[in-house]
Order: sequence, then C-alpha cells, then structure tokens
Amino acid sequence: MALVLCPECGEETLDQMVSCPVCDKPLAAEQNQDRAKNVRLMFFGAVFVGGVLSATFCNMIGYTGFSMGLGIVGIAGIILFLINLNAER
Repeated sequence: MALVLCPECGEETLDQMVSCPVCDKPLAAEQNQDRAKNVRLMFFGAVFVGGVLSATFCNMIGYTGFSMGLGIVGIAGIILFLINLNAER
C-alpha cells in the first residue's frame, strides 16, 4: 500500500481508498489516470528496448537493412516515451 495525496485538500490517504476521508473527493479517477500513464510508459519503454536489442542482434548476424528499421522503431519508442512522460506535467 502506498500513500497518495488528495488533489482537493492535499491530505495523505492510502491508495486503496475510494474517496478522501477528509473532503470525500473521489480518488479512483486520479488513480486510474496514473495507472494508465504508467502502462503507456512501460509499453513505450519496452518498444525502445526491444527495438534496440533486435537491431543490435540483426546487425550482428548481417541483416543491416533490417536492423536499421528496427533501430528506427527503437528511436520512435523512446521519443513516444519522452512525449508521454512530459505530457502529464
């Protein structure tokens, strides 16, 4: 269990709470947005790592054209990762 801040009153509450015990503001919507953002960031991070690792492997075995395409996929993954990381600030 983790502590989260209520967006309305700033009170620390458990992340399992449905609403703030002080001001009774629903917290589920805020938590779902944070989880969705984390899933997107993990996905784009995985695309980056997978693209770079696949490009490295293909380059090692001699498929240089294919490795360039996978490298571009990896670069696109990190760009989307950074865009999504900064989008919610």
